[in-house]
Amino acid sequence: MALISIIIGLFLDRTFRHLHDLRDMAWFEFYTQSIQRLTGKRVPPLQFIIILTPPVFVLLSIQILLNDFLFNIPGFIFGVVVFIYCLGPTCLSTEIEAYIHARTIGDEDEAMHYAGSIMEDAASTSPDRQINDVTRAILYVANERIFSTIFWFIILGPFGVMLYRLISQLSKHIETSELASFAEFVHSLMAWIPARMLAAGYALTGNFDGAYHAYRDRTHAIDFTQSNYEALVATGLGAMRNLEVENEIVRIHTAQALVMRSIIVWVSILAVMTLGGIFN
Repeated sequence: MALISIIIGLFLDRTFRHLHDLRDMAWFEFYTQSIQRLTGKRVPPLQFIIILTPPVFVLLSIQILLNDFLFNIPGFIFGVVVFIYCLGPTCLSTEIEAYIHARTIGDEDEAMHYAGSIMEDAASTSPDRQINDVTRAILYVANERIFSTIFWFIILGPFGVMLYRLISQLSKHIETSELASFAEFVHSLMAWIPARMLAAGYALTGNFDGAYHAYRDRTHAIDFTQSNYEALVATGLGAMRNLEVENEIVRIHTAQALVMRSIIVWVSILAVMTLGGIFN
């Protein structure tokens, strides 16, 4: 069922772009701020637990109650809905295509907008540097937006994927620096294994020798977030080495294709494991 939920979720996310507007996390930001006002200046780990316990407990309770109820049809629908909600927040492929279109027609403002959205940061005004930054960002954010979501959905179901997404939100949109730093640490730990798996996918679907040497020679960071970034970007760029790239725009297409091939490989592996009875 997990495999079918993932395939349906990815298809719907790619096909119906208005679904992106439904992924509003404003409720969680309001809820978090309310909890922070009530708890005062608690130590970050305790505040982290207090904030996350109610929503994830409710979700886990629903998941357990729906398990094997009415042939698990309600549970299946619930899983698809939660999975789609936790993807993104927007479809990466859609934003890449919009950026390429803007860059092709010479619309600098639109290109800046989509570059910033993909990078989740301010984009450079220099086209060459901007394209290089976007290429790197694609290789990295694919893990955050897509693959880690798939990984935690497989491991823990709707509960796991929602937990991952809420921790990600805490790490990015909380004003309290101590709490945000702690949430980022936990988030980077949860993303560590998926990041290595996706990097392995880059190697398997691209230039394996280039990916292997790039991963081996990468900068070894102590910080888990930076370590995940280096593993994904170094391996991804290495996997793209020696591929025929006519210009910088085609380079972005190549990065996008590498990401999609890697995800397809892992979904295919999941399918084989499902047929073997390892997952259901």
